[in-house]
Amino acid sequence: MRLDVVVAASAVLLTSAAGYGPRVRSVTGRPAIDSIALEATTDARGATGVAVLTRTPSPFGMSLSADGHVMYDVHLQVSGLPADPHVYDGASSYVAWATVPDLSIARRLGPVGTDGSAAGHVEWNKFIVLVTAEKPGVAPHWAGAILLKGASPSTWMQRYQSHTLNNGGNPQW
Repeated sequence: MRLDVVVAASAVLLTSAAGYGPRVRSVTGRPAIDSIALEATTDARGATGVAVLTRTPSPFGMSLSADGHVMYDVHLQVSGLPADPHVYDGASSYVAWATVPDLSIARRLGPVGTDGSAAGHVEWNKFIVLVTAEKPGVAPHWAGAILLKGASPSTWMQRYQSHTLNNGGNPQW
């Protein structure tokens, strides 16, 4: 078989590959590594979203935390959530969170505005972005229903079973 035919067929397969959700795709059909597709849980069927990662500005080209992790600004855009969060057991707002893969540490990114946007800051190499419905008050960890979830590109090279959310684990926090 000729090499040019194989290359052309491979390009067609890559550009027609499905399953990346709302991520932006590059010319090769691969998902962009600066965005996270947010997938709905069973509590929020029909909701969608994307979290776009940008590097925190630095005069040195790349910002790093004191322990050597890349610093990201996270910009979320969600849609399809009910206009009134009270449908989720008395919740008053939607909140975006970032958590490490084993869910042991969480950081509140910020409330989701009426326009569906939220923004925050993350200093972890591997993390998960969540959107939850929360009751009044600011807690260090989410307590409401998880409505949207998505994993950072750095988790792609990890076994599926190693994620607590995927192996039936129930973390104790």
